[in-house]
Amino acid sequence: MLDETLCQEYPKTRSLKNGKQLTVRLLEATDVEALYIFFQSISREDRIFLKDDIRDKTIIEGWCNNIDWDVVVPIVAIIDDKIVAEVSLHRERRGWKSHIGKLRLVVHPDYRRQGLAIEMINELIFVALHTGSIEQLNAECMIDAQRGVILLLQLVGFVQRAILPDQVRDIEGKHHDLALLSYTLRDQEDFPALD
Repeated sequence: MLDETLCQEYPKTRSLKNGKQLTVRLLEATDVEALYIFFQSISREDRIFLKDDIRDKTIIEGWCNNIDWDVVVPIVAIIDDKIVAEVSLHRERRGWKSHIGKLRLVVHPDYRRQGLAIEMINELIFVALHTGSIEQLNAECMIDAQRGVILLLQLVGFVQRAILPDQVRDIEGKHHDLALLSYTLRDQEDFPALD
């Protein structure tokens, strides 16, 4: 049901700081090639910090062909028919963390520092507010390599809650300290559930 309701909200048109128009919409099964091309534009330095090896096209195919809106809500930004950013809300259906959503965000290198990351985070907050069940968003960052991301999240309103030493290993096997940041959603009464 969430997908039907979100389809009424999207697509949306936005403008970047440089005046470029973009379309923000839900990821679709037909986006496999465009999403794969987008992820191949991510530098090795950025790619090693992603949770999945996005060089493997079968992973992208799995994301696009097996969308379960109750578990992951993927949103893409399109400029000139190309995906330039992807943000996703990850949820647990039940259990002691079912009220927490996880944020994952990737922005094309050519579109950074233009307000796109903030735009995408705000879209994810919009979706989270309307689920009716998410009270908090969490984001995880590797401290030594993602300081800019941490600062961006703090600018939007996320608060660093914990640092876990040697908690994660990048795809090359190197250990990193993990920062956990969270964003508490506003009063949900102003945002009736879409599901």
